Amino acid sequence: MKSACILLLAGLPLASFAQTTQAELLRRGELTGSRPAATPQSSARQAASRTADTASDPVQQHLLQTDVNLAQARAEELPNLYERFIATTRDERRTWTYPQWDAAGQVLARLNQRYEHIRTELPLEERLRIRSFQGEFHTLKGARKVKEKLD
Repeated sequence: MKSACILLLAGLPLASFAQTTQAELLRRGELTGSRPAATPQSSARQAASRTADTASDPVQQHLLQTDVNLAQARAEELPNLYERFIATTRDERRTWTYPQWDAAGQVLARLNQRYEHIRTELPLEERLRIRSFQGEFHTLKGARKVKEKLD
């Protein structure tokens, strides 16, 4: 019994290091929506995300082809916003620099953050479309990195 407790205590630092929080995934623009968030966001982080969702960001306006406040976007609007985002990415990806990819990743992270809040209001078909758009963005970004290394 004593040795089992020691083993558990020894593994605690590694277990916390290996876990990635939902907030970290959202910030990096990773795929989201497979499971509900494990921990609620702090009120300070929620306030910061509200200001980041404002429609005054010109990069967001360009990528989404509309002026929208993502913090207030309705569930039925989100699939169209993702579709516009990925269409712009497809059209312009060959000329983007790394900072432009990062800016697009930030817009995707904001989309993902809103999606995480309202995804249960969407039908399964729309959630699957959104997941495929999220995956396509990361595929295009990864392909660009590979191409840069080959050139």
